[in-house]
Amino acid sequence: MKNFFRIVSFSLLTFLVLHPDVYAMDQMKVVYFYDFKPYSWKSENGPMKGILIDILNESLHNKMGIDITHEGYPWARAQVYVKAGDADAFVTIPTPERKTYTIISSEVVIDRKATLFTYRNNPMIKILNNVKSIPDLKDFKQIQYIGNGWAKKNFNGMDVRWVPSLKEVLRRLARGKYDYFVASSLIVNHNIKALGYQDKIEELPNVVLAKDAFHLCISKKSPFNKIIPEFDQTIKKMRQDGTLKKIFNKYRNQISIK
Repeated sequence: MKNFFRIVSFSLLTFLVLHPDVYAMDQMKVVYFYDFKPYSWKSENGPMKGILIDILNESLHNKMGIDITHEGYPWARAQVYVKAGDADAFVTIPTPERKTYTIISSEVVIDRKATLFTYRNNPMIKILNNVKSIPDLKDFKQIQYIGNGWAKKNFNGMDVRWVPSLKEVLRRLARGKYDYFVASSLIVNHNIKALGYQDKIEELPNVVLAKDAFHLCISKKSPFNKIIPEFDQTIKKMRQDGTLKKIFNKYRNQISIK
């Protein structure tokens, strides 16, 4: 028993020496898109939930001993908070703009595949089904949610209607107001099912327009950005020992990993 307490005390002392500025902070504040099921969402009168929250709780809090708080906002606002240093981090795709104000993990947190969605019985569906790349969509009208950095970069100069939320995107797409929407296959399918749009919105799964990944991005203004090397090692171990797979299995109806 004495040896056990010696080991625990030594481990705690080592971490405090390595991360003195981290423990000078009250909490690490991580922000998310509040309506991004199954990755992150705000439960009614409750805390944030989702795969990202579970992964960071396990890695940052349980394994690295960092006190962490999760807060959900409209996605554009969440990014402003991290850029300004009013929040410490988010988990997302590291675009060139985000690289200017965050330190980014080397290890992937979640892989993502972006596919094309359209409304059921769209008369242009055969043409859309043969799309090979983003320039092929220049003559069609897209709808997107504000804050989607990947879409902002890749559809710049094209006909895009921006709305506040993913829910609003799907509502308008289901009514046939726009030709298509491009986003994460897993996220969109989850929300289509949750909103009851299975008979109104159709995925074109062969039209894959992006394969990328989510990383932990910590504000350059946050003292927590110094934990990135340790976070990378923690996520790597979680992938190797099956911890990540166990977390994903909770959401196996919405997501899977390789």
